[in-house]
Amino acid sequence: MKKLLTREQQEKRKQRNQLTIGIILIALMLFSTAGYALSGDRDSDASEKITYNNIVFSKDVDYWYFITQGVNFAVKYNPEETKSISPSINLNIQDYSNKPLYFVGDSQEPLFELKRNLNPFVLRISDACLNENCSENFPVKNCSDDNVIIIKESVDNQEIINQEDKCIYIAASQENQTMYADAVLFKLLGI
Repeated sequence: MKKLLTREQQEKRKQRNQLTIGIILIALMLFSTAGYALSGDRDSDASEKITYNNIVFSKDVDYWYFITQGVNFAVKYNPEETKSISPSINLNIQDYSNKPLYFVGDSQEPLFELKRNLNPFVLRISDACLNENCSENFPVKNCSDDNVIIIKESVDNQEIINQEDKCIYIAASQENQTMYADAVLFKLLGI
């Protein structure tokens, strides 16, 4: 059986419980703030940084981050890692400014890499086909009128980036396609 308490005893118990909970919450907030501050210092010291063409690239776990032309970028590879790749293209980022950009290809990671980083410059981004025998229901585009980036598997292990009119072709092995996509991005940005 439960002991009956007077109102005064109930109030004292309630205040004691509230004080205990308040002290626990304050301690929890202090310890979590201290823990966050200490772990944040370790993470910032562990981040890798390089400077390339006066642009600072800093790496977290998966991506290299940099700012150029007032825009933030996130790429899988830095310019040092792609400098052996020579894109044969003469387009630059202004050629895409406020114009639609179309992509052809099945490789998700390199396509996402380019779409994410070129999005601030273009009018819109869409998938497309280069001929009418497309298995998807995408619009058919051509290299003479439309800005198109095509990513495909290399033939005979010949990895190359070249340009035909307004189309950029990236032909690389599946594991190198994102590196080649980053090389195209650096070339377009003039890095």
